[in-house]
Amino acid sequence: MSRTVSRSRRSRAAAPLSLSIVGALLLAGCAAPEPRGAGDIEALEPVSMEVNEEGAPVVTVDGEIQAEEVSSRVLKDGDGEDVNDGDIALVQTAIVDPASGEVTAENFTQGSEAVFLNDTLKEGNDVLYNMLDQNKVGAQISFFMPGAQMGQGAPDQLMVFQIADVRPARAEGESVEVTDEALPEVTLNEDSGEPTIAAPEGDAPTELVVQPLIEGDGEEVGEGDYVTVQYKGVKWSDGEEFDSSWTGEPTGFQLDQVVAGWTEGLQGQKVGSQVLLVVPPEKGYGDSDGHELQEETLVFVVDILHTMAPAEAPESTEPAPSESAPAESASPESE
Repeated sequence: MSRTVSRSRRSRAAAPLSLSIVGALLLAGCAAPEPRGAGDIEALEPVSMEVNEEGAPVVTVDGEIQAEEVSSRVLKDGDGEDVNDGDIALVQTAIVDPASGEVTAENFTQGSEAVFLNDTLKEGNDVLYNMLDQNKVGAQISFFMPGAQMGQGAPDQLMVFQIADVRPARAEGESVEVTDEALPEVTLNEDSGEPTIAAPEGDAPTELVVQPLIEGDGEEVGEGDYVTVQYKGVKWSDGEEFDSSWTGEPTGFQLDQVVAGWTEGLQGQKVGSQVLLVVPPEKGYGDSDGHELQEETLVFVVDILHTMAPAEAPESTEPAPSESAPAESASPESE
């Protein structure tokens, strides 16, 4: 069974509501952001949102939305931390019927999605970038796309976002002393936090090794969670790097869809932690006949940036992520 996946697929892997965010907002790249909104700001005046005691969004649309262009409006200013380039914004999303205000899908009650602010997002999806970069934690923003923007017969789309939190795109916490001298040394770039893994020496371990390097204080990673990480991997046999998210951006995956060494090694760890994993073939790619890493013991350094519990599939017409993407790189994700 193949356990590889292309980098483009990894970087796009997301919880269900991300498909709506990316699908709608990528089509809106022509909307030039302005202070407190973009497009026909006044047309979104009828929209408001409250979060009830159960944490669910309650949206009111007090009148018809008459906008002929992609539009956004800040409904509520945030009073928390600034969201800056290089941060990870945690975003909650409600998909709303623009006529009735009914919330048809939401992740407020399930967790939040991690969105990495960088030049790639800014160039490819400037509406989303500016909605986040120009606001603070706690802000609520409405977003409307007329159906005409998405093709003949497409319905209007209304979404309301809330910036729930902001996180650094690297592990942060208390350093953990490593007492096992057989493990390779890991050093960090002071500015970016990117790890360098020294070439391993001696015989490779035959069992999975899980060695925390930094202990965070965030949520614990649970079974089947959707996890966002930075990682780097090298081969024990020669120290050669074979894969790294640090060359692009943080990547996300379902914990039950990766090699066993990652599933077992990351479950129970806390957000903000950095973990050294030594994965023998039996818990890596050993069952993948013909895989270039089939007989290799692998060393990973993983920064855990965000975790979200599995969500119940919403009633949505959005397509599921493709399972037929070509295999191009040796990530730990399996199919």
